[in-house]
Amino acid sequence: MDRSENLLLPAALRNRTSFALIKLAALARQGCAEQLAAVGLSQHQHAILCCLDEYGQAGQKDIATRLGIDGGDMVAFVDGLQRAGLITRERDERDRRRQILGITTTGRRLLRRVEKLMDAAEPGPLAALTPKQRALLHACATEVLAAAAPQSWVSGERLAAVDRRPAAERLAGATS
Repeated sequence: MDRSENLLLPAALRNRTSFALIKLAALARQGCAEQLAAVGLSQHQHAILCCLDEYGQAGQKDIATRLGIDGGDMVAFVDGLQRAGLITRERDERDRRRQILGITTTGRRLLRRVEKLMDAAEPGPLAALTPKQRALLHACATEVLAAAAPQSWVSGERLAAVDRRPAAERLAGATS
């Protein structure tokens, strides 16, 4: 039995925001993984289905790049999705080395079901916060992530307006 959750962490860790975020991310990841496992998906497989649903057919390597999934790992995730009839995988006629993935009707149906499950479980470890606090946390987190990788977090029409100066420079300008 793991008793570590009953022991007070050192103040140097409790007072470090990055440490708190790492622990919070682990709790959130565990909750998501449990929801997805209930329908036979991994978090990476869910992400692949989301990409195919939103962006349409795409190259297997392109999806791996977009999601930051190692190419070798991607093959196993795609194999499982294809075996379950959730995606199609075909050779690109123009480049036979390239695999084109598409979501099937069954995959789209399962994704809708999964999204409803995820929506219902969304507060998860954040249930201790009010909806307004959760919205603020989400806004702060996505702002930090957008500053680090705007092309991943900011839609195309807003990307041109992103202030790409380092945060310290932006803050210095705001306090002057």
